Amino acid sequence: MSLSEYENFSVKEKETFTSVCNQLLGRTFLIRTVRQPDGSVKNNPEYSFLTRNTDIVRSYLSILGWELHQDEYNGFFYVLNNLDANRLTLSVRETAILLTLRLIYDENSEKAGLFQDVICDVQELLEKLITDFGIFRPKPNMDEFKRNMKRVEEHVIIQRISGKYSDSDCRFAILPTILTVVSAERLNALVANLRRNEDTAENADDIDDLLGQISMDDDLEGETE
Repeated sequence: MSLSEYENFSVKEKETFTSVCNQLLGRTFLIRTVRQPDGSVKNNPEYSFLTRNTDIVRSYLSILGWELHQDEYNGFFYVLNNLDANRLTLSVRETAILLTLRLIYDENSEKAGLFQDVICDVQELLEKLITDFGIFRPKPNMDEFKRNMKRVEEHVIIQRISGKYSDSDCRFAILPTILTVVSAERLNALVANLRRNEDTAENADDIDDLLGQISMDDDLEGETE
């Protein structure tokens, strides 16, 4: 990294640089558009900053052992740890949720909006989890399900639109980042494993396959309402 480039940043740009790096290291993804509380969507200024300053951010992250990648078409940056460290360990239910989100995304990809996201609700997701995988009971523990969903949301894979994840009518967007988290090549094999034996997904190698080599920082922030 050229220190002179960073020193030439304004105070505001230095703050944005710090925020961008922390978001990538803490949440894996940084997306082009973000949804507002009123349901509207706006461009993410931090994505624009990263687009303009990709080289300096990439150089800085490389010192820490991280690779910066961009999916320009789908509108997001993401990081990989080239030291094969800092992987997020998922429970079998969280793994099943990710797989099901990818299935729903694929089934509705033709209906994806301008921002490449797919709108879903909790009832649709639960129906698939119960009937396709048998991981959740017909009357699941919704508090536990909410915790699972919020953990997925923390890594910019879904974004809540209305309601709470503990409510069946809660609506959320499945973001195109799901395409990187659960690759098409690994999806079918892991689905078969989950259907054969729900304990299979607890195996660390299977979790690594599921994440498609995406490294996630396991120092997660606390949940918020």
